[in-house]
Amino acid sequence: MALPPPSSPPLPLPGEAIETAAAGPADGQRYLSLVAAATDQLMAADDPGAMIDSLFALIRKDLRLDVFFHYRRDGDAVRLETSGGLTPAERQAASGLDVGPSACGQVMRERRTLHLTDIQTSDEARTGFVRSLGVDVYLCMPLVHGDEVLGTLGFGRRAAEPFDGEEQRLLMLLCHYAALAQHRLRIEQALRRGLETQARLLAELNHRVRNALQVAIGLVSHERREARDPETRGALMRAAERLQVLASAHRPLYATADPGLVDLPALFGDVITQLRGDPGIPPITVASPVAVPIERAVAAALLLDALMVEGAGVPRISFAVSGAQGNEILRISFEAIGWGRIADLIDRDRLVMRLCHQLRATLTNEDDGCLILVMPHDGGAHGTRPASH
Repeated sequence: MALPPPSSPPLPLPGEAIETAAAGPADGQRYLSLVAAATDQLMAADDPGAMIDSLFALIRKDLRLDVFFHYRRDGDAVRLETSGGLTPAERQAASGLDVGPSACGQVMRERRTLHLTDIQTSDEARTGFVRSLGVDVYLCMPLVHGDEVLGTLGFGRRAAEPFDGEEQRLLMLLCHYAALAQHRLRIEQALRRGLETQARLLAELNHRVRNALQVAIGLVSHERREARDPETRGALMRAAERLQVLASAHRPLYATADPGLVDLPALFGDVITQLRGDPGIPPITVASPVAVPIERAVAAALLLDALMVEGAGVPRISFAVSGAQGNEILRISFEAIGWGRIADLIDRDRLVMRLCHQLRATLTNEDDGCLILVMPHDGGAHGTRPASH
């Protein structure tokens, strides 16, 4: 499918974000809470398909969605990445759909959102497939990062009820986050492919991811300022903090000779300084250099962020690697009054549970003042890099 030359995509701007003053207080608070919850899921995601599936499950009931389609673009090819609300036969038909003449094809060509209504009484060719599913209202949005079209994300309702302005703005904002998360996953995958692409990938990472994260942080910060409910403002502030943590995890890549590796103790120090606003050096002890791949560094930084919310005061942190090469174990201890009490966080916080699962990590405590995080270390050469802190 032929696409036009790169141009500036119509991404949602802060002024176009969810306007809680125009919505009812209950709707506004619910939608802003969905933004915060979706940010948690998208930032912790490690699989593009599962990421969109979980997003649909999160928002389906509140937005009365019946179906969704996520078409992914690879070069000139477009394929169905994932979908929801379909029978196996309908999904197979969606996979074999000629996307070019469809609404999704139009969205990718024109790089703009389409809100289509009264589909069941229409005979337009572009809506033929969704009409066959009983869908009467369809909102399809481009997944765009920079000048690149990553695909489309479309949501359909069988009830004849158009998406109102607040719902459209919410979905556009989530679509922006999904594009950011998908681009991040693609960059991380590319970084692991080899040293020969280092210069191009790091330049891409620096130019695109850093700028995109700042846009996302600005969007969430705008929503926090506009929110009237203190609890919602707090949730959005946490979302902005997590985006800042993600930016901190990517920042060391711009100056390292090892593509995709991050100095984990130095990253922990940056996160603590950012959260507590203390320019001093956090008390971190490292027995030997610990550098990990970017995807593990992101998960570990987000996990530290969650622990810092629960723990009182800034802990003394110690890193130690043990075990034979290729089978190393990384042990990180956090020592401060009361930190041992939060070992059960893995059982009561869904984000912590997902991050620990991603890291294959366990949380235990030795006593009231010591929390222990243990995980496999993707060691070998990763542990021999000279320390940079």
